[in-house]
Amino acid sequence: MKFVVIFLNLLVFVTCHELKQVLILSRHNIRTPLTANLEKFTSYPWPKWNKSVGYLTEKGALMEEYMGEYFYKWLVRTKLFEDGCPDKNSTLIYANTKQRTRESAKAFVRGAFLNCNISVFSLDSEEMDPIFNPVLCDDAKVVKDLIINEMEIKLRDLDLRKSYLELEEILNLKDSEICKMEGQCNLADTIDEISYEIGKEPNVHGPLDWGNAIIDSFLMSYYDGYAIEDVAWGRIKNSKQWETLTQITKENQNVRFNSTLLAREVAKPLLAYISSVLNDEKQLRFILLNGHDSNINSLMASLGIKGYLLPEQYETTPIGGKLVFEKWYDNVLNKNLLKMEFVYLTVKQLRDGSKLSLNNTPRWVQLSMNDCPIDLNGFCPWEDFIKVLKNVSGV
Repeated sequence: MKFVVIFLNLLVFVTCHELKQVLILSRHNIRTPLTANLEKFTSYPWPKWNKSVGYLTEKGALMEEYMGEYFYKWLVRTKLFEDGCPDKNSTLIYANTKQRTRESAKAFVRGAFLNCNISVFSLDSEEMDPIFNPVLCDDAKVVKDLIINEMEIKLRDLDLRKSYLELEEILNLKDSEICKMEGQCNLADTIDEISYEIGKEPNVHGPLDWGNAIIDSFLMSYYDGYAIEDVAWGRIKNSKQWETLTQITKENQNVRFNSTLLAREVAKPLLAYISSVLNDEKQLRFILLNGHDSNINSLMASLGIKGYLLPEQYETTPIGGKLVFEKWYDNVLNKNLLKMEFVYLTVKQLRDGSKLSLNNTPRWVQLSMNDCPIDLNGFCPWEDFIKVLKNVSGV
């Protein structure tokens, strides 16, 4: 009887709801570490990479192709697209100017729309695209003071001593150059300094910044498939250690991008762009915006998306992760609805590099927004979402 009820509910859902539009804000896939100068933090040799700093790796491109292929099948299964090549005028693929974002977008297209006339739009520039550049723009003292205060409160609330002590042990920090030459021998007792500069990302200088760069290098080598003895020199033995260490990377993003005023300041161009795309009369059916974790974090904080957990992952916005906005039409209520989900690969899926399938799907986690409460099926009114978006973007 229970099975029958579930089946009937599913049947009603499939019959009554029609997917009209999908917008995805994606983080690029596996890349080389962003910081090359990590030698001063340990006497151990760092693994070598065959690509430039911050470049998408071959495995990263392959994993993004897998994601593209999976999403294409999902789009066909949900009947947003018919099987075959979509009309190029119904699709927008837009990437930031960084190599890792451009190449991730191209890899997604290869997986999703192979041999179709779908291209990737990206500005022809070496500079960050202003849409994706999460930098501070307001030099008014009142705004600066409020944002710095938000960051200071978050820094005061941090409790990363256990994480820092674990990292110090792995690095053997007391035998490092930064300890011997600069006297920086204890991460847990070193104070972070906030950096607020117009035209630059909000930042902190100190153990939170250093730890984030170091653990990022560990994660990328692990995801990319390096031999386990070459990932943190084989000194991370279990998931509990990973969970402890990655608290640093989570809090780095939290301090720098997850406060409301700060997030709305740095995400304003992206929020305005998304608002204009979703309100465009052309009604593109599928939009993929390929950016960075800072884009996803600041956008979610701006919109008031509630906290969430990602099973089988250490990061809050994992590499290759996707924030998915779905516009559904309810035939019974005669109204548009929003469903938000975060789609990502588990640590094991990234490490193994396994092809995605119905038996090996990415994970989907339902999201909700403070000012757009969801119903039992995970929907909130589309018009309420648009009101929130307009309010925070000013468009």
